[in-house]
Amino acid sequence: MVGAAGATAAMPFTRSQAPASPPIFPIPVQELSARQEAVQQILRDPTLVARGPAEKFACKPEHYYFFLEHPDRAVTAWRKLGAKCVAITDRGSGQFGWGDEFGSDLSWETVHHDPNMRIWYAHGKVRPAPLLPLVNVELVLVMHHAETPSASGSAIEHHAELFLHTDSKTALLFARLMGTSTTKAAEQGLTQLQLFFSALSWYLDQHPDRAEKLMRELE
Repeated sequence: MVGAAGATAAMPFTRSQAPASPPIFPIPVQELSARQEAVQQILRDPTLVARGPAEKFACKPEHYYFFLEHPDRAVTAWRKLGAKCVAITDRGSGQFGWGDEFGSDLSWETVHHDPNMRIWYAHGKVRPAPLLPLVNVELVLVMHHAETPSASGSAIEHHAELFLHTDSKTALLFARLMGTSTTKAAEQGLTQLQLFFSALSWYLDQHPDRAEKLMRELE
């Protein structure tokens, strides 16, 4: 998601791979602000489930939460720091979007957030590989997070869970052909997603002089 090697090479966070079948944290479907029926269907019958590694990193929690709320501004921040980054656009009414040169296009919105969790619902079309057709997908992405003390002040512990559903025969065939590598690719994507938020928040914590100016420009 980001080409942030310079900013993250020395990032001192702890990371542990989640067990193959960790317990799924209760997802408060009845408390969702929208998309309850769609989220319930995805959780009942996911085509793919993947979990990212557990991470702990020092940061100012308010920066981390700001970027969860405004991923498009996180993209702007990364680019101001000199990193190559995917394009995320604010599509209005609380929705954000992403697309690529192969025709993929996803829109997502926050359907729940509390002190320990943020849930996004997304839908759109994705091209699994350059030679395959676009497939319709729906997904639920859950970011579990908790504030915790650190030697330097505050820290965040987080990990992501992905639940993807598609009725496309092409996508199901692709999953069978790829076998376990499909899940591994999804896990790698979640690792990059977590890094998108964690590394940026950590970097600003380590460079408070740059953080103050940058955050003013983003607000």
